[in-house]
Amino acid sequence: MKVREVAFKVLWDILRDDLYSNIALDKALRDEPLSIVDKKFLTMLVHGTLQRYSSLEYEIDQVTKGKVIKPKMKLMLIMSLYQLRYMDKTPSYAIINEAVEYMKNLDGKAGASFTNGVLRTLTRENHKPKVSDFPSYLQYLSVAGNTPMFICKMWNAQYGGEITKEIIKVNLKEAPLTIRVNTLKTTKEKLLNEEYEEGKLSPCSLIYKGNKRISELEEFKNGEISVQDESGQLVALMLDPKQEDIILDMCAAPGSKTGHIAELMKNKGKIYALDLYEHRIKLLIDGMNRLGVTNVEALAKDATNLDFEKEMFDKVLLDAPCSGLGVVRRKPDILRKITPERIDSIINDQKLLLESANKHLKVGGVLVYSTCTINKNENEKQIAKFIENHPNYQLIEEKVILPYEYNSDGFYIAKLKKGEPHA
Repeated sequence: MKVREVAFKVLWDILRDDLYSNIALDKALRDEPLSIVDKKFLTMLVHGTLQRYSSLEYEIDQVTKGKVIKPKMKLMLIMSLYQLRYMDKTPSYAIINEAVEYMKNLDGKAGASFTNGVLRTLTRENHKPKVSDFPSYLQYLSVAGNTPMFICKMWNAQYGGEITKEIIKVNLKEAPLTIRVNTLKTTKEKLLNEEYEEGKLSPCSLIYKGNKRISELEEFKNGEISVQDESGQLVALMLDPKQEDIILDMCAAPGSKTGHIAELMKNKGKIYALDLYEHRIKLLIDGMNRLGVTNVEALAKDATNLDFEKEMFDKVLLDAPCSGLGVVRRKPDILRKITPERIDSIINDQKLLLESANKHLKVGGVLVYSTCTINKNENEKQIAKFIENHPNYQLIEEKVILPYEYNSDGFYIAKLKKGEPHA
């Protein structure tokens, strides 16, 4: 199968069969016999098409003028237009010819002819969205920046217009490939070479600049590194685990933060790492084995309804389920699937998890709450409400990282200390 056909299939699986982009792409990269160059091309084409989907669709709509287009033809047009606009190493005629041939096999001569006409028109004419095309600047940002209007309005209300623009702008760029050094096995200094450069936020981070997939590197196979964004690395550092601590990691899989906590504890103490699903627990265990971590007990449990002793843990990490709006660069399909109703449901789940964390944290213990989203309703307001309901908690530290500030994921981290219940 040609690499563009693989890309089309991956995109179809993501957009029509509702697969997560990282899972669908990883499967293709693992299963298809592609060269290193083709794997890089596939990743760029899939991510880029998803990142620019709305603006590409807008251009096609301007040319087709309301004609009903079959879903697979629409996707082929959008994917091909992304190549024409943003991947200029391939000649236009080659992109168009391959799209035409694919549509001929799928939809006959009429489909091929229509595809040819639309793409050739778009090589001559530029219909990219302009501010003057829309009633408001936010509506322009929504289309040009591939961001649902309700998210644009939410960010505009929470952060203001300039920050909203910066967030959307960085979401259209490629995210860095960041790794965490496993201090149980090596040091950052031993790994630093021409393929790595130092990060900006975390003392144990490196940015990978090489061409191989991380999973193919010897240092990954032998557990010296893990893939984890710098913002995410700050979570375990804020938890500040001690070697004698008993720690609960409530939503642990796939285990990036669990592994980091264990590394900071030097494999001492005890970490109970939970996830709702057995298959994700297996992933976590495999990850801990690769890292050489031995102080983690991984359990499939519903973290909202735990049977541990009350006030058993010195520290609790709640890396909560969230809307994922801070990791859009890595998972651009998030913006095509998120809804206000889904966010409301997530916020309710977070509340239940916080109540459970409270039950099992010792008086004097530390709770760290983190998300990879930049929605204050899931973050600052969620924690403010929790403290309002539990005035014995003190907010020790709160950190908001927006994705354009350090070229990292967007993240929220809050550190709270539990005091004696008020009379």
